[in-house]
This record gives sequence, C-alpha cells and structure tokens, in this order.
Amino acid sequence: MQDFNDLQHLWKQDSKQNILSPKHLNKAKNFRQELIRKEIAGAVLLLATGLIILTLAYFLDFRHKTLALYTSMFIVSFLCFIQAYLMLTTARKVKKINEVALPTKHLQQWQQFDSFRKKRIHWNMPIYHLLLGIAISIYLREILAGASFHYYLLTYLPTYSWILFSYFYLGKRQLAKIDRSINEVIFELQELERQFGN
Repeated sequence: MQDFNDLQHLWKQDSKQNILSPKHLNKAKNFRQELIRKEIAGAVLLLATGLIILTLAYFLDFRHKTLALYTSMFIVSFLCFIQAYLMLTTARKVKKINEVALPTKHLQQWQQFDSFRKKRIHWNMPIYHLLLGIAISIYLREILAGASFHYYLLTYLPTYSWILFSYFYLGKRQLAKIDRSINEVIFELQELERQFGN
C-alpha cells in the first residue's frame, strides 16, 4: 500500500511539473498566434495608411492650400502611426506569454495581458476616435470650402455615420469577440490549475 501512495504522490508531483495538455496547449497557442497576426496586420495597414496620407499631402495640388488642411492630414497620419505602435506593443506583450509554462504561470500571464489590454482600450479607443473625428472635420471643412450646404451634408453624414458605426458597433463587437476568447483561455487554465492543485 505504501508503494501505491508513493507512486500516487510521485505522479502528482510530475503532473505539477508537466506542461499543458495538448488540447489546452493548442487552443491557447492558436489563439495567441491569431492575436499576434491580427495585431501585426492591423499595425501594417495603419502604417501604410499614414504613409499614403503623408504622400497625398506632399504630392496633391489642393485648390485651397491652408495650414489647417495640412495640419489635419498630419494629425490623421500621426494617429495612424500611434495606433500602429500600440498594436505592435500589444503583439510583443502577447509574444511574451510562455505557452509551455506551468498552468499557474501561464494563467498569470494571460490575466496580466487581459488587464493591460482593458486599461489600454479604456482610454485609447475614445481618444483615438475623438481626435480622428476632429481631424477629419477640419480636413473636410477645408476641402469643401465654398461648397453648398447639401454637399456638406452628403459628405459629413456618411463620414461621421461610418466613424460612429465603427466605434459603437464594429469596434465593440470585435472587442467582445477577443474578450470571449481570452476569457475562454483563462477559464480553461483556471480549471487546469484546480486539477493540478488537487
């Protein structure tokens, strides 16, 4: 009987030192890689957008060349570059998550990332959309100088409808989807930690 207890004790110790089971490891690993890919792809698109706007500001021959026009274009480019930097920072944080760590450590890493991400989104999303809306408003006002009210309406209405739609619907939906996936990974790691704790 003593041999059996020793064997059981040894198995529990070995289980605690073991890496995640393949099922849990694959789910966490796949989500981690998908998140890194999305953040890097988003950063590349934003960098390209910022560069295109700067190129247009330099090469296009505007009817009314004003300081406000160029300032608004530079602000939009700057916002694109800042967002790209934040996305690359997020990708780096996700890359640091050690998927072969013990469940407790792995769980802590995901919880820390989730906390970092929520704090960043809390201030970043509203400020980004607000500054983007202001810069686009200045740009459109300068471009449409002398245009009729109807033309203003036909330009401003779709532009701001899209900004509001992307913030309140698309953005929130995407964030909720990522939250669900992170919560699933955290829940599975908590379950695994409880099993190892028994």
